[in-house]
Amino acid sequence: MKKISILAVVFCLLLAALPAGADSVWTPMDDYFMDAWDPQSDNTCGHESRPYYLAAGEAGYVASIKTPLNMTILNIYPNGTEFKISFICGKGNNLYGAVEAVRMPGKAAFIEDWRGESGYIPMKDLIRSFDADAFREAFASDIEPFDGESLDFCGLGEFVLWTAPNSGSQLEYVDRDYLGYLCMDVDPGSGYKMFHFGDSYTDPDGKVWVELTLRRISEHGWICLDRLTEGGEKPVY
Repeated sequence: MKKISILAVVFCLLLAALPAGADSVWTPMDDYFMDAWDPQSDNTCGHESRPYYLAAGEAGYVASIKTPLNMTILNIYPNGTEFKISFICGKGNNLYGAVEAVRMPGKAAFIEDWRGESGYIPMKDLIRSFDADAFREAFASDIEPFDGESLDFCGLGEFVLWTAPNSGSQLEYVDRDYLGYLCMDVDPGSGYKMFHFGDSYTDPDGKVWVELTLRRISEHGWICLDRLTEGGEKPVY
């Protein structure tokens, strides 16, 4: 099967698996990943629904390699670096995460790999980040229901979507253009929205946080209604 055909199949399968409104799907752009979708191949890759992980190598760092079959080192990252791992490849305990984005220690925003060339990191060298799901589990007794109708979401202007309250890990900086896109009502009769509220949480400083999902599973986090953009990093294009 030609590579272009394999990639097309990958996109169709992933779009079917993700929620409506997911208008793009990131994939690595290498022969290993493309070959993984050939039924005759021994390579295996699966989409990761909770994609955020931290570097936790025994040596104090982790290394990304070109592919699980090509151990050429591409980059070295200190422990504490956070990754968006969109696909996990391999079999059994020999698993590798495909790096879509990297957040360096001390930084808020992830650096996206738009070219799909950041390689793979052994999953044994990573631990799951304290993401939105982990926060819900840890603070279940402090989380309260939230009435989304009480908030003028489309009038917020700009805000930052964080992995969890006070995490310092920025999933998205939503500017006015992006907010306008999210609030674009394609079919008023369908009731479909590109944003969905969850519950609320009030932190020890009295600041109110609201759980929010934007379009895709990986855009699931929390916004702070009392400091919409404070601490965030607005991207410059």
